[in-house]
Amino acid sequence: MTWTRRELLRWTVRAGVGIAAVPALAALAQAASPAAQSAGAASASSDALASARADLRRLVTERALKTDDPWVLMHALLPIGPDARHGDEPVLDYVSRNWIEMVPAGGRSYPRFPLNIEAHPNHFLQIMYERGVAPDRKLPTKGGSITRADLTAGAKALFTPATQGDELAWTVSVLSADLKPDADRFENAEGRAFTVSALIEAELQTAEAGYADTFAAMKGTKPYGRSALQTYACNGTHVIDGLLDALAHGYRGNQLRERVRNLIQAALFRLSPEIKLIDEAIGGAGTPQAKLNADAAKLQFLGHTLEMAAVARMRKIYEPTASEQEQLHAAERQLAAIAHRLATSYDLDSLARQVPRAYRVILGDASHALHAVEPPLA
Repeated sequence: MTWTRRELLRWTVRAGVGIAAVPALAALAQAASPAAQSAGAASASSDALASARADLRRLVTERALKTDDPWVLMHALLPIGPDARHGDEPVLDYVSRNWIEMVPAGGRSYPRFPLNIEAHPNHFLQIMYERGVAPDRKLPTKGGSITRADLTAGAKALFTPATQGDELAWTVSVLSADLKPDADRFENAEGRAFTVSALIEAELQTAEAGYADTFAAMKGTKPYGRSALQTYACNGTHVIDGLLDALAHGYRGNQLRERVRNLIQAALFRLSPEIKLIDEAIGGAGTPQAKLNADAAKLQFLGHTLEMAAVARMRKIYEPTASEQEQLHAAERQLAAIAHRLATSYDLDSLARQVPRAYRVILGDASHALHAVEPPLA
């Protein structure tokens, strides 16, 4: 099988497209009571989740943790936890020692990961928060030891208003955890003042703008199709994550909870029509390359959406309706099928050699998906 760079990178830059409800199993298509159908679907999803966990764990432990790629390794912390190891040392130590840089600002120097390494501002730090890395956790660097708390201080000092839109999500997660709603003001190294509440509102408005066409499709006023949302990171899924964290940390201003719930409903609505977009844009050719492209894009969307839905439910922010739960069960079954193909059918070794960027994205998305389906979710 030959992989072409053009075909395999189309979905890796920022936007993916991808997922729909799987058709009901033949046994469930027979005439039965709604309760029996629901119980059968839940049982099928339970089996699918067990299969997905096994295949995704293989991808993460046998591939992601064996790479030297800091972006992939940090993603592996999501399902494996902060004690995950890269060879003979913790992933955190390996990544920190090799990639943390000291940046001068305002007469001092602050630690951070370069943007070309972590892809989004404060992405790696957000993963540390999500996986419970303690503030005093020592992190080796080329210039000496620092702590996770030092990275947080750097996130504030080096914050720039140039960080806008969906790129705020990771910073909102970190700073809403660090600063309470009634004391959320901070200054960067230049002495410019900001509030976490304002950053949350900016992220929220970006999310609502991105989902505007989806809201219209939900109301039946326009057909579902490509929109600004697909240009957001990971097909628009991350833009909700920071808002969920802000709610978990006690932020409530500007009807945050109600507006986030509306966004979650829209995200779950996408589960059905998005698969048609990915098949039309990527998978329609039916070639091995197209099939891999389609599965990779679906893995991205499925894993992130299931992860977001699980967090919202765990934190009692949103409880899916019966029909939404059926869609989620269908998504779980499809994720299991995709994970199995990725783990067993595709020549990922050839992909790693020929298009390493595409390979790394698959491993990062497999980590998100495993985090979504393997309890307990952090």
